[in-house]
Amino acid sequence: MQPHITVTGVPGDLPTMKPNGDALKLPQLIAPKFDTLRRPSCLPNDTEFNPRPKVRKTSSHDLSINDTFTTTSFNPSSNSGLSGDIMDSEPPPCLESVTSWVFGDVQYITDFLDRWPFFSFAIPLKLINATLRTMGAPLLLNSPISGSLILVALILDAPLTTCWGLAGLALSIIMALVLKQPQHIVTSGQVTQHGLLLGLLMGRALLHNTEHSLITTGITLALTAPLSVVAGNAMTTWLSQTNLPALTLSYILLGACVCLGLDYPDLPTSTSGILVNSSSVPNLQWSQVIEGTVRGAGQVYGCPTFASSCLILAAILLFSPTMFLQACLGTLVGSLCVLMQSNDLHRVYRGDYGRHSLLTALSLGGFFFVLNFYSCLVALAGAVMSAFIFQVMLKINMPVLTVPHVVATLVLLHTRMRGGLIKRIDLVYLTFPEMHRRLFRPGNAVEDCPGH
Repeated sequence: MQPHITVTGVPGDLPTMKPNGDALKLPQLIAPKFDTLRRPSCLPNDTEFNPRPKVRKTSSHDLSINDTFTTTSFNPSSNSGLSGDIMDSEPPPCLESVTSWVFGDVQYITDFLDRWPFFSFAIPLKLINATLRTMGAPLLLNSPISGSLILVALILDAPLTTCWGLAGLALSIIMALVLKQPQHIVTSGQVTQHGLLLGLLMGRALLHNTEHSLITTGITLALTAPLSVVAGNAMTTWLSQTNLPALTLSYILLGACVCLGLDYPDLPTSTSGILVNSSSVPNLQWSQVIEGTVRGAGQVYGCPTFASSCLILAAILLFSPTMFLQACLGTLVGSLCVLMQSNDLHRVYRGDYGRHSLLTALSLGGFFFVLNFYSCLVALAGAVMSAFIFQVMLKINMPVLTVPHVVATLVLLHTRMRGGLIKRIDLVYLTFPEMHRRLFRPGNAVEDCPGH
C-alpha cells in the first residue's frame, strides 16, 4: 500500500521572502498518512514502534496470568527490550500464512471471540470453542481443529461413553464459570479436562460393568466433575509457584477415589484381565506390535480401535508435527521396553504401554522443553520410565489412570544440564513447540526464565 503524501513545504534553507517583501508560502513535506491503522512491515523500526511479537497469556498452566503480555526485544544487543505497548496487531511471522488457521493453537479464533464478553450473543461459539479445545487438553492440544478430530474418534468408538464424557465436561465448564475462572482458563480446558476424563472413565465402566446403576453413575459424575475443577484450580495454583504444571493430578485424585471407594474399574481397555494364557509363551508378531503403537494414542481416551487411534494421531499432527514425531517415538519405545516379557504381549498389542510413554514423550520433547537433541534424550528417558511405572502399578493392583505419565513428567522436568543445553519453558509462554523454538532461539525474544 502506497502512502498518500501531501507536499506543503520545502526545507527551511530556501528563501522565505518575495522580491516585493511579501512572505513567500513555501510548501512543506508532512509525514505520510496510511489508509490503515496497521503499520506496514516495510517501514524501519523506530522508537515509536515496538517490533516485539504479540504473545498472549493463554497458557492454561499458570492461573496467575491475565491478558496479553509482550516479550523482550528481538535485538540481541538489548537486555531490557523496548518499553511501551505493542502497536502492531499483526501476528508473528511464523503465523502469517494461511496454515495458521489449521495448525498450532489457532489463536485467530480466540482473538476473534475475545472481542465480546463470555456472556453475550457469542456464547454459543465460545462454548463450542471451549469444548473442542478441552477435547485435546489431555494431549496438550489447545486447538479446536484437533479437538474436533478427537471428538469424531470418540464418537466412532463408543458414542454412549462420549456422551458421558461430554456431560462431565459440561458440568466442569459450569463450575468454572461459577468460580469466575479467567476466560482463557475455561477455554483452554486445563481445569475442565478432568471432568471429561472422569466422564469417560465412568461411561466406560458403566458400559462394561452392569453392577453400577445409571442413577448411581450420574450422581457420582455430578459430584466429582465440579469438584475436579476446584481441585484442579488448587493444584495448578500450587504447582505454578514452582513453575510446574499440574497436568492431570486432579483426575488422578478423584479417579482413584472413584475406582477404589466406589469399586469402579480403571479404563477396561487398560486393566482388563489377561487375554492369553500366561503359562504359554506366545509368538511375537511385529505387525501387531506396530499396530499397538498406533493404538496407544487411542488408549489415552480409552478408545483402542485402530481407526480412532489414527484420527487422534492426525489431531496431534495438525497441532504440531514436532509433538506428532515425539508421540510416535514415545509409544514405540514404550512398547519395545516390554517385549522382554513375552507373557505380557497382549498389553503391547492393545497399546496399554504405549499410551503413557506417548504422553510423557510429547510433553518433554518440545512442549515443556525447547526441542533439541538433549530434550529428545529426556523424552526417551521419560518414555522408558513411564512404561516401567505402568508395569509396577499393574503388579500392585492399583488404578493406573495417568499416574505413570504424571510422575515421569514431573520428575524429569527438573532436569538441568550445564551450559543451558536443556531449556525449560516458563508456564506463561506455553503455546506449541514450533512457537517455542522461535521464541527461545538464541538472541531472540524471550528472556531466560528464573532457574534456567
